[in-house]
Amino acid sequence: MSNQLTTAINSTSRSRLRRGFVLIALALASLAAARAQSSKMASDLPRECGPSTLQGAYMSEQRGDLNGLPLVQVNRIVADGQGGFTGSGTVVVNGVVSTVAITATYTVNSDCTGTLTSVPAGLSQNFVVKEDGSQVFFIVTAHPAGAATLAGEAVRLSKK
Repeated sequence: MSNQLTTAINSTSRSRLRRGFVLIALALASLAAARAQSSKMASDLPRECGPSTLQGAYMSEQRGDLNGLPLVQVNRIVADGQGGFTGSGTVVVNGVVSTVAITATYTVNSDCTGTLTSVPAGLSQNFVVKEDGSQVFFIVTAHPAGAATLAGEAVRLSKK
């Protein structure tokens, strides 16, 4: 009888122990899944933009017309991450080729929209930048040479 009792007690204890391990394993798996979902949700949240979103060398192209004449321009510009652009480009207006020096200031809002103003003043652009700063879409809102319908894109060439 004593041997049967010991076997019954051991069997009951092992069964409870197994259930305990199973419950602990389930709890750990649930915790891991919750953390993974939380991390995924956090990475899906939009990041805020600011002046440092634009940093490094970019190539840009813009097309449209200036005073009713066709215009295309390509540039290499460098953003300093603090609100300043410098660079150079080539512009063709109605078949006439010119080179340009570029100096500008910019602002970037938290929603990744922004403005650019040339130095000296006269050229203004509104833009939208990707959160990682790798790509910018812009439209000219004022041009010192007259009526302009110009839009373009800039792509970062270097790592941030």
